Amino acid sequence: MGVLPNSAGFGNGVFRMHLRAVGVLASGVLAVSALAAPASADEMPARYAGWSMDDAAGPVARAVEGTGVANPDADLRFTPGVRFGEPGNLGIGTDRAVRLNGRHQFGQVRPLVDTSERFMFATWVKLASLDGDQVAVSQAAADGGVFELGWIGSRWTFRHRAADGGVVASVKRDMAVAADGSPWTEHWVSLMGGYDPDTGEIWLRTQADGSYDVCVPGEPWNCHSAPLMPEEIAVAPTGWTASPGDGPLLFGVTSSGGARHSYWNGWLDDSQLWPLTYTDRSILRAVYGDTVGTAP
Repeated sequence: MGVLPNSAGFGNGVFRMHLRAVGVLASGVLAVSALAAPASADEMPARYAGWSMDDAAGPVARAVEGTGVANPDADLRFTPGVRFGEPGNLGIGTDRAVRLNGRHQFGQVRPLVDTSERFMFATWVKLASLDGDQVAVSQAAADGGVFELGWIGSRWTFRHRAADGGVVASVKRDMAVAADGSPWTEHWVSLMGGYDPDTGEIWLRTQADGSYDVCVPGEPWNCHSAPLMPEEIAVAPTGWTASPGDGPLLFGVTSSGGARHSYWNGWLDDSQLWPLTYTDRSILRAVYGDTVGTAP
């Protein structure tokens, strides 16, 4: 079970989604302004499924519902050879992750996502290589389009492609490397991507684990801590006519015309699927505080 470390910058950041949601994080708790009141437990829809990836051996990562109850109908099944039991995003205790080789390995879940309705992917990722496009999570729509979350065009990206391969809408985090100049192969990154048919937008939330020291030039004693990647939400409009989902939810790969490509080379951990399009304090607490839990 993963918990976001304090070093990830939750104590000193601000996140924005245009003017719809503005919050300030203090002492690890998100305070949301009147522009977007936090959802109560009764108002917040139940999570479709979550996968802790803590299973010691594969090829199945067992799913849990929002209440922590096992949900075998949503178990995530991987191709043979995927390495289970790798160190997870916490790197301590029994926290584990799944390692994919970037060539032919992937996981899939029976159809869970209705792409004509609001949805949100959330996952922790770590790259083993920066080469090429690599998709962590993808879901096709009935019109042949596909939503993709991952490392695309050498940037963290959530995008929607049409059946002919053209990009309908795309949101990127413009950081080719971490703030200290180190490559993303050295860090775990939190990715969230979603679609809101009511506003006609897709969005991406990114944040990396860890911090580094920033010192005044010539004054090595005058330093302060800065996050490797501060939390940020970016939004892009889309004129797409919503279409239902089609086929399984894929992990570590995407598809075009039935052909799979853009395999993930690296690790996946603590993945979740929500019927949501916002990240108020309730959602952030659920994603980063309670996280997924392990199926009994």
